[in-house]
Amino acid sequence: MTERENFFLAYHHKQPEWVPNFFSAYQPMGSSLLNNQGVMGKGGRDMFGVNWLVTRDTGYQAIPDPNEHILADIADWREVVQFPDLDAMDWEGAAARDLAGVNRDEKVLAVFGMEGNFNRLQSLMGICEAMIAMVEDPEEVYAFFQAHTEFKMKTIEKYAKYYQPDIYVNGDDVCSSDGLFISRAMYEELIKPFEIMLGQKAVSEGMIVEHHVCGKAEGIVADIIETGATIWQMAQSMNDLERIQREYGDQLLIHGGWDSFGPHNYEDCTEEMVRAEVRRCIDTYGNNGNYALFAVVMGDMEDEKIQKRRFWVDDECHKYRPWA
Repeated sequence: MTERENFFLAYHHKQPEWVPNFFSAYQPMGSSLLNNQGVMGKGGRDMFGVNWLVTRDTGYQAIPDPNEHILADIADWREVVQFPDLDAMDWEGAAARDLAGVNRDEKVLAVFGMEGNFNRLQSLMGICEAMIAMVEDPEEVYAFFQAHTEFKMKTIEKYAKYYQPDIYVNGDDVCSSDGLFISRAMYEELIKPFEIMLGQKAVSEGMIVEHHVCGKAEGIVADIIETGATIWQMAQSMNDLERIQREYGDQLLIHGGWDSFGPHNYEDCTEEMVRAEVRRCIDTYGNNGNYALFAVVMGDMEDEKIQKRRFWVDDECHKYRPWA
């Protein structure tokens, strides 16, 4: 059985042969045409002019430069933010290049959408300034979010035509470790309508929608499902995932479960610590299908210790089958 076949058993609410693991089951990608966070692994300026910083210790995860904001006043977004002409780009050539090493028969092809509206506004203004703008000038924030959403919807069309992925990952990190960054009313006014537009667009183009939101997002799980999403990534352990599985298990695959704060993430963690966390996730969430593990093993992938941790995770996923 291939990783792809096994994943879709879990996705269709059946018992897989083993619990799928993101780093083995998925072929994640974006288009090389879309400079969303600077150059992969190096950072630099993206297509909107934002400067991104990366470090090896975080596995080259990118963050917008906190010392440089290119949008000081949300009312000026029309002059500052220039959306690239997607129709002028060589999508056919890019897809041939990007998909050259992809085995569709072996893995699930998942394209990751660009920054979500909230995260994109943060990158342009800084997080504090972005949230102040949402309070002081919600009309202009709404107008920017609408324009950015329409741009992203067009990228979804391009992905569907030229890449034909299984999954579109629609992400926006609107939560901290204890809940929404913003009020529920603001979420419903400024965030949710556009998430629905994006999710429904991807569904209409024949893709499975996987919604990415970190942190304590249990309060918006019903809203995530309303967008058309049938997978929630990075369902983290500070959420009551067992309750969510009971309430929404017939509608939503939980993709996550990993405790990002435990000792199995520490520099001096042991093999048994890592394997024990995999078993905890499987015992707690994975005995009835409809679950995939997303183990957040962060660090420089050239570091042998990080490589070993990822191997231990994947090896334990394949070996530990308490239902067998």
